Amino acid sequence: MYKLEYFPEVKNDLIQLPDNVLKETMSYLTKYKTEPFKNSSKLYNQGDINLEGYRKTYLANATYRIVLKIENNIAKIVEIVAIKERENKKVYKEAYDRIIQKESN
Repeated sequence: MYKLEYFPEVKNDLIQLPDNVLKETMSYLTKYKTEPFKNSSKLYNQGDINLEGYRKTYLANATYRIVLKIENNIAKIVEIVAIKERENKKVYKEAYDRIIQKESN
């Protein structure tokens, strides 16, 4: 069983989601507790947005994404980084900024 952890900003991400996307998101968050690898796919370095080591899940016919990281060592943790629209790589840029900010603290 995996423990879910969230970047603080994810609360606002959830509040801003349309109801249908929120419902789908909540379903995936439940699935991550038992099968996070099955329910996500790898992200890679996208030039100035390096998300190597992170994963994504498509939502709402691939118009939204959940960006997450799975710690599969001693502590099994799924860390939710961002949940936003995919358009113009918005979710990836936001996730990258959050990761950089967290690492600098």
